[in-house]
Amino acid sequence: MFMRTGGAASARVVALYASGFLWNVCMGALQVLVPLYGLSLGYSIVTISSLVSLPVLIELIVRFGGSAFSDRFGERRTLRACFLLMGLAGTTLLAADRYLLIAVAQSLAFCSRSTFWISIQSLVSQLPGAHHGKKLGRLSAWNYAGGFTGLTLGGVILGLMGFAQAFTGIIALSAACLLLSFTFPHTEPKPHGRKLVHVASGIGRFLVQRHIWLAVSVSFAAALPSVMSQSMYPLYLAFIGYRDQWIGALSALRTVGPIAIGFALAGFITMSRRRQIYALGMGGLGLSLIVTGSMQDFAAIAVAIVVAGCAGSFMDLLYQVEATEFSHAGDRTMAMAVSGLGWIICPLVMPLIMGWLAQNYGFSIAFAAAGVLFLSLAAASGALHRRLEPRAAAVTLEPRSLST
Repeated sequence: MFMRTGGAASARVVALYASGFLWNVCMGALQVLVPLYGLSLGYSIVTISSLVSLPVLIELIVRFGGSAFSDRFGERRTLRACFLLMGLAGTTLLAADRYLLIAVAQSLAFCSRSTFWISIQSLVSQLPGAHHGKKLGRLSAWNYAGGFTGLTLGGVILGLMGFAQAFTGIIALSAACLLLSFTFPHTEPKPHGRKLVHVASGIGRFLVQRHIWLAVSVSFAAALPSVMSQSMYPLYLAFIGYRDQWIGALSALRTVGPIAIGFALAGFITMSRRRQIYALGMGGLGLSLIVTGSMQDFAAIAVAIVVAGCAGSFMDLLYQVEATEFSHAGDRTMAMAVSGLGWIICPLVMPLIMGWLAQNYGFSIAFAAAGVLFLSLAAASGALHRRLEPRAAAVTLEPRSLST
C-alpha cells in the first residue's frame, strides 16, 4: 500500500515537471518564430522589438491578478488557465496576417508566461524536501530543457515545413499540458475565507521592503537571455547571414548551461552566497553581450550565448530562493510575483532600447551598451547589498510579518 501511494505521488511530480517541459517547448518555439515571422512580413527591427515589449504591459496586470488568484484558489487551477492561454496564442498566430493579430497572440503568450512561472515555482517550492534551491533547480532544469527543445525544433520545423505547422504544434502541446494538469500533486491547502482583494493587497507589503527591489534586479538579469532569444538574437543572427534552423539552434544554446546547473549546482544557490552570485551573474551577462555583438564567428557566438544562459540561470534560481525564504505557503505566489517583476521590466525596456540602438547605430553598439550596464551592476554588487539587503535579524522575522 505504501509503495503504491509513493508511486502515485512520484507520478504526480513527474506530470508536473513534464508539463513544465512541454510548456517551455511552446514558449521556446515562439521566441524564435515570432521575430522571424515579423521579418517575413517585412517589419523593421523596432517594429519586431515592440512585439516583445508592448504586450508586457498587459502581462504586468495579469501577473499580479494571477498571483492573487493562485494564492486564493491554488496553483493547480492557475496553471490550467496558463495552458489554455498558450493554446489560444498558437491558434491566433495561425490566423495572424497583420501586426495587431500578432500582438494579440504575443499578449496571450506573455499572459500565459506570467501565470506559469509564479504558479509552478510556488507549487514546487511546497513539495516535500528541505533544500529550496535543489527543488527549484530540478524544475529549472526541466524548464530549460523544454526551452532548448522548443528553440531548436522551432527553427527546424520552420525551415522544413513553415509557420503554420509550427503554430499547430504549439496548440497540440498546450492541450497535452492541460491534460497533465489534472494529475498534479496536492500541496498545503490555501487559507480559507480570504477575499481576492485582501490577497492582492499583499503586493504593497512586499513592495515596501528594500530587499525585494534587490530581488527584482536579480530577476531582471535572469530574464535577459530569454528576452534576447525573443528579440535581438534572431534579428542579429539573421542580419549577419545565418539561416532559420541555425538561428534556432544558436538561440537554444542559452538553455544548455541552465540544464546542468539545475540538476548539479542548484544546491550552491543559498542566501549566504547571494552577494557573490549577484556579481557573478551580472558580470557573466555583461561580458557575453559584448562578445556576441562584436563577433560573427559561429563558435564565439555559441560560447557567448551559453555563458549568458548560465549567468541568467544562477540569477533565476537566486531570486526564487529569496522569494521562498521571505514568504509562507499562503503568500508564496505573491512573493514570487513581486520578486520576479524583473521578468516584466526586462522585456518591456531592453528590446526597445537595444532595437532603437541597433537600427540607428548598429548591433555592435546595442550589445556593447547593454553589456556595460550589466558589468556596472556587477561592480556595484557590494554597495547594493549593503544598502538594500535586510539585517540578519530582520531576515528571520520577515516571513512571519508577511503572512499577517
